[in-house]
Amino acid sequence: MKLAPIIMSLVGAMAVSGAVTGCGGAVSARETAPVVTSYPDDFVLRDVRKDAAHHLRCQVPMIDVSAGPWAGSSGNIVAFGCGFQITYYVACKTNHLCDFSVAE
Repeated sequence: MKLAPIIMSLVGAMAVSGAVTGCGGAVSARETAPVVTSYPDDFVLRDVRKDAAHHLRCQVPMIDVSAGPWAGSSGNIVAFGCGFQITYYVACKTNHLCDFSVAE
């Protein structure tokens, strides 16, 4: 008879201290960085700059590129120059073999 109140008081103390949690409350989820498996090399970025120069009506040396969101082997490349910018969606099979198109 005295064992039941002792167990109940232990369970109550553990619940107050946070030792007992329900429904996975103790599990914390962390956001991880996306895994990059292949990324365009300088030759592909040169081709993106050439195409962007045509769309932006700017000379190729004045076009610069920067990476946007990227995961796996595809993502966005932003080309900018002469006061304008354009976003490309790039999908790579290898670092040197990538397809790109203007993202709308």
